[in-house]
Amino acid sequence: MEPTQAGTVIPAGWRLSMDNDLTAPNNNDQDFTGGISFSYTSASPATGLSRPPRISLDAVIGFIEQTAGIGSETPRRTFYATEAGMSVFTPTDTQSRKVQYDDRPYASLLFLSSSRQTLLANDRQAITRTFTLGALGLALSADVQNAIHRPLGVDLAKGWDYQVSTGGEPTLRYSLSRQTRHWARKGTNGLDYDLSSTLKGSLGYLTDLGWGISGRLGRISSPWWSDNPLLEDYAERGSIHATRGASRRQFYLWGGLFVRARVYNALLQGQFRDSPVSYSRAQLYPVIANAWVGLEYVLDGGIRVGYSWHGETTEVRHGKGSRNMTWGSLSITGSF
Repeated sequence: MEPTQAGTVIPAGWRLSMDNDLTAPNNNDQDFTGGISFSYTSASPATGLSRPPRISLDAVIGFIEQTAGIGSETPRRTFYATEAGMSVFTPTDTQSRKVQYDDRPYASLLFLSSSRQTLLANDRQAITRTFTLGALGLALSADVQNAIHRPLGVDLAKGWDYQVSTGGEPTLRYSLSRQTRHWARKGTNGLDYDLSSTLKGSLGYLTDLGWGISGRLGRISSPWWSDNPLLEDYAERGSIHATRGASRRQFYLWGGLFVRARVYNALLQGQFRDSPVSYSRAQLYPVIANAWVGLEYVLDGGIRVGYSWHGETTEVRHGKGSRNMTWGSLSITGSF
C-alpha cells in the first residue's frame, strides 16, 4: 500500500455504527443485544498539525501521557476523534420481571470517549490512546432499547430494574494500543491486501491485555491504519475513521482475531454499588477471544457502507450465562 504522505490532506470524518444481535445469523436477542455510536474525526491538513474536536477529552490523554512519561515516539502525523454511544446487555429471558441469578445480568454503558492516534515516522506503526468517561446502570438505556424494539415488533425487555449498578454510576477507562503493519500490497490487477497486528491494554471498567491480527483483501485505497477493528470493545470503537477522500471506489473483505486476558469487567462484576446480579472474578474465564468477518463498500466521494459479523467466546464459566456471543454491526462512514 502507498505510504501516508506528509502532504496528504485528510478531511474531517464521521461514522454512525449500529450493533445488534438480531442482525447476526442466529438472530438472538440476548447478551450484547445492541449498541449505537457516533464518532467525529478532525481534519488533518497537509502540515499534519490537526487539532482535537471542540468536544473532546483529549486533555485527559495529554495529562496521563505527561504523568506516566509515555508517548515519546517521533510522530509522522497525529489524528484526533471524539465518540459518543451506548452498549446494552441482557439475559436470555427478557420477558421475566424476576431476578435471574443463573444468567448474565442486564447491563448498560453510556459513554463519551476521545482518541489520539499517532502514525510513527517509519509509517509502519500507529499508536492509539483512548480515554472514556461513562455511566453504568442508567434507566435511559432501557428506554432507548425498548423504543427501538417497539416499532420493530420485538418484545420489550422487562427486567431492567435489575441491571448492574442500577440507578446510575460513573465509570472510566484508558486504553493504549500499538498497531504494526506487516504486509501490504497494491496489486496491478486491482486486488490489494494489507495485514497488521495490534497489542492493546485497557485499565478501567474493562481491564485487560490482548493481541490480535486483522487484514483486508480486495480493492483498497484507504490507509492501512484507518478504522482498526481490533480497537473495538462492543459499541465503543476507539479508532480513527479517516479516509483520504480518494475518488477510487473500494470494495474489500476484512476479518481478524483478537485474544485477551481480562482481569475485570464491570458489566458482569459490577463496580462500587451493589448489583442484584453480578459475578466474582473466579466465576469468569480469564481469557476470551473475539473473531469477525465483514465487507466494506466505499462509494465515490468517500462514503463507506459496511457490515460485519462478530463472535466472542463465553466469559461466564457456569449457568445459563455460559455461552458464546454473536452480533452484527452496520456502519456508515463519510467525510465533510
